[in-house]
Amino acid sequence: MMYTTIRGMLSLTLSVSMLPLFGSTPAIGVIVADGSFRVDHSLIWDNATLFAGNLVETGQSSTQLQLRNGSHVRLASDTRARVFDSRLVLERGIGQLESSNYRIEAGGLQISSETKAGVARVQVTDSSRVIVAAYQGGVRVVNRDNVLVAALEPGNELAFEPQPASTSVTKVSGCLTEAGGKFILADRTTGVREELRGSGIEKEVGNQVEVTGTADTAAPSAPGTSQIVYVDSVKRIAKGGCASAAAAGAGLSSAAIVAIVGGVAVTGSLVGLAVVHALPGQSQSQPATSR
Repeated sequence: MMYTTIRGMLSLTLSVSMLPLFGSTPAIGVIVADGSFRVDHSLIWDNATLFAGNLVETGQSSTQLQLRNGSHVRLASDTRARVFDSRLVLERGIGQLESSNYRIEAGGLQISSETKAGVARVQVTDSSRVIVAAYQGGVRVVNRDNVLVAALEPGNELAFEPQPASTSVTKVSGCLTEAGGKFILADRTTGVREELRGSGIEKEVGNQVEVTGTADTAAPSAPGTSQIVYVDSVKRIAKGGCASAAAAGAGLSSAAIVAIVGGVAVTGSLVGLAVVHALPGQSQSQPATSR
């Protein structure tokens, strides 16, 4: 009887002492798959509870992350990502974000949907190039300094390659306009608007131009612009053609044109990530959570 009492007291003491440990790392959601996957290098089948900082690696099957905040993320086959309560850090493969209150980080970029029903797809290639597609709704891409690098419209996709951290060179192209005494260029590759400063800019207002300059870390004063660019050179691409919104930078340009915004090189992509109905290892149906 004494042995039983002591054992019961030890069990109670151990349980109480472990409460703070479990309480400090609450579950953030669950992961579900039609097959196996790894969490922190441990092989798991069907489903598992997720905690902040877990490393998820998919194999032949895709997985779906169902987070407590209501966010949903799908990971294609052969994908590796680290999961947190407000973000997923994609290290390899393809992730699909199906919520507006969550984000995917990849290559120093932060990708988020602009609408509640928006769907963003992100791929990290073997060369560490990041491809972002707006599958449904608009998608925003910002850099580490929270500078807007691209604003994608539904059905569009872009490829991103971070430049050396020391570079502040910006190269953008599009229509040059003037509003409220400010010169603004709507980049036709990224959909981003830049505030331009420098001499001789006024001569090209209303024309389609290519601008090279130096980005400033100060916040721009022109509404709707992402950063200030001090212009080094302006090259006219075409005279006029900026009367309509479509000509003023909406939509994507040829993949041959490269924009450099916020320390990131941006080009059109031909991967087709924005138009495929199902990603590698993924189907349209949702995997069922086993209980």
